[in-house]
Parts: sequence; C-alpha cells; structure tokens
Amino acid sequence: MPSAETRPAGFLAPYRVLDLTDHRGLLAGRMLAQLGADVIQVEPPGGSRARAVGPFDDDAPPEHRSLYWAAFAAGKRGITCDLDQPRGRALLLQLVASADFLIESEDPGTMAARGLDHAALRAANPALIHVSITPFGSAGPKADWADSDLVLWAAGGPLLPNRDADGDRPPLRVSVPQAYLHASGDAAGGALVAHFARVASGRGQHVDISVQQSVAQATLSSILSAAVGHPDYSISLEARGKKPRKPLDLSGSGARTRRSKWPVRDGLIEMHLAMGPAAGRFTNNLFAWMLEEGACDAQTAAWDWVTMPARIEADEITEDDLERVRAMVAAFLAPRSKHDLVEIAIRRKVLLAPVATTEDLANSAHHAARGFFHQVDDAAGRRLRLPGAFAAGVPHGFVDPTPAPSIGQHNDAVYRALAGLGDDEIAALRHAGVL
Repeated sequence: MPSAETRPAGFLAPYRVLDLTDHRGLLAGRMLAQLGADVIQVEPPGGSRARAVGPFDDDAPPEHRSLYWAAFAAGKRGITCDLDQPRGRALLLQLVASADFLIESEDPGTMAARGLDHAALRAANPALIHVSITPFGSAGPKADWADSDLVLWAAGGPLLPNRDADGDRPPLRVSVPQAYLHASGDAAGGALVAHFARVASGRGQHVDISVQQSVAQATLSSILSAAVGHPDYSISLEARGKKPRKPLDLSGSGARTRRSKWPVRDGLIEMHLAMGPAAGRFTNNLFAWMLEEGACDAQTAAWDWVTMPARIEADEITEDDLERVRAMVAAFLAPRSKHDLVEIAIRRKVLLAPVATTEDLANSAHHAARGFFHQVDDAAGRRLRLPGAFAAGVPHGFVDPTPAPSIGQHNDAVYRALAGLGDDEIAALRHAGVL
C-alpha cells in the first residue's frame, strides 16, 4: 500500500461533495470518492436508512452490520445533521457554501418542503452542482408515484423481454435490487458532465436523474426493438418490404424465447447461435468443433449460418430442424465447465461468455491480476475486500478505498473546519438532537 505522501490524489481531489443520499443513491458518491473527491456523507442523527439494507454481518456491532453500507459508503467521511430541524437546515446551507456538488435521493418535494430546493441551494452557492435521484424525475405526471425496485424495472421496460415464451406467466423479476444502482451511476456521470460545463461557465446546475430512464437505457435499447421492426428480437419481413409470412428470429438459439442461456456443469453460459453475415461464421466454428467431438452429424455441421436467414425464410430449415440442433448444442455443452468452454472458445473463435456468480467475480484471476479489489480494516475490526478503481490505465486518477464511516464519525472535524463551530457549539447541537 502506498504511503499517505505518495498515494495518488485522484482526478477530483480539489472538490467536495455533500452526499445526502440514502440506500437509493449511495453509489454515486462512492464513485466520486474513488476519483478523489472529499465526499461527506450526511446522515440523520440516528443513522442512514441504508444501514438497514442487507446483506448483514450478524457478528458486527449494529451500525456496522450492513455490508451494503460497508460497500457503498466506503471512501467517504461521515457526519450527522437533522434536516427536519431549522438549525440543521441552516447548518447544511453553511456547508453548501463551500461545496462543489450535492447529491440527494429524497422523494420529489421533500427538499422543497424543508426549504432546501434547488433555488435555495443555488442562492447559497451559485456554482453548486445539485444532483437529484428520483424514481420518475423531479417533475411530470408520475413524479409523485410510489416506487419499488420491481415497479421501476417494469416501468422502464426491462421486464418485458424477461417474460416467458408463451406470455402466459408474469415476467421474471431482477433478482437483486439494482435499479437505483443504475441511476446512481448515471448521477455520477451527470455530475461530471455538469462539472465540465461549470469549468467553462462558472455556473452550477441541477442534474435531474430519473431511475425509470436509467433502467430503460440498461436494456441495450431492446425496448425499442418493435419500433425499428424487430418485435420480440425478430426480423419483420413486412418491415423489410417482403410479403409477411412469419417472423425471423435474430438468433438460431431462439432469442425470442430467451434461450441464449445454456446450462453447463457449474452454472450457465450465454451464447447465441448467431446467423447472418455479421456473426454467422462464429456459429460455423461451433459446429466444426462439435463435429470433431462427435457431437453432431456431418450434414448439420455443413450448415452455413451466414446464409441461414435466407434458408429459414425459404422454409429450407424448419423450426423442428432448429429445435433438433438446439438439443445437440445443449447436450454438447452440459458436461463442460464454464472455464473450459471459455478457454476453448477463445482458441476456436466461438462467441460465448460465462454467466458469472458473485463467487466467480470475487475469485476472478483477471480481477486479481488487475488489482481490482483492495483490503481495508473497518471500525468493527473486520478486514473487508472492496472494489477499487473502476478504470485502469490512470492510476493517478483514483484513490484507494477507505472504510465506510461510523455514525457521526467526522462531525467534529467537518463542522470545525467548514462551519467554523467550536467545541461548545458542537456539543450544544448534539444535545439538541441536531447532530
């Protein structure tokens, strides 16, 4: 580990962030902290609601049980301030005067009801970049709608492609809540875009992040497939100026039926039986490999997947033919491990990827070689492994993570230095429940 004197300062070392987010936005500040910003996490006196989000370490003291907090509040300093008290709001505005960014994830209208809307923040600091993370944006007919992770995935579109093949059952939910993580990443990016503009103009602005919009972008534009003539990941013959007869699936694996996940010995791999001029040759490589292993017949291995779309349109290849081939592929892959398949696929130029579990990522030789994880000792005496820089090649741009703060851990240092408070004033505010 480098010493404090030699450790890189990070791209954002001169800048300060007031992070008012709870579990719905912690990642944004975490990313800016990784870039070297002085991120000050502002919690209510009793602690952030994010401290009640699992998974939990039941052997740790109560305020350190949340591993969610340990991961996403890392790299920050921590203070407390009751924004529902007038003295707390006045104190926050003092901090705003010397801040560069403020990030919050309150429900729309909450900050305004406290007298801390964008106009009030701008009056305290015209150069401040104010970032809001809300379910549906700060304004509009849905701004006040209730939300949950499932609601946001549904409203943003990603649940639609995850329905079952016949459409009779509900879509599959996204297993681990992460809609707000997508929005938090967008919030960090939006803050930096606004900062780029501020460097030129000297003026701050309000960056309004809608989680619905963020998760819509996470579909890789698949929610727009029908609008461009690819409903259900198929090629509409009518849209291509041909007599409509049947939809042509974009993948021989059955993309319309979400059949690109193949069970293998230790989990799943992702692979399409790609066809057409762009990627059909990779499927040809797969069947050449299968032929060598005795896993398919010579006639099937001779199919040219580059020309497969035209053959399917001409009914030379039927759905029954494709189903027979899928069964061959499934039987070929099933006894093999993810690692072995990837190693061979790289050599043979076959397009497939392992579906990584959390354990796979934690034990990844690739991550280890790149020094992605860092070990830190937290206030509970635990040695934690935390993600480090999210980009390589610019070591001077990032800083090593530090453990997430305890409740009010940096109250004295921050309020003395940034608000000019003395010990007696801090003690009085603590006694009044403001801190």
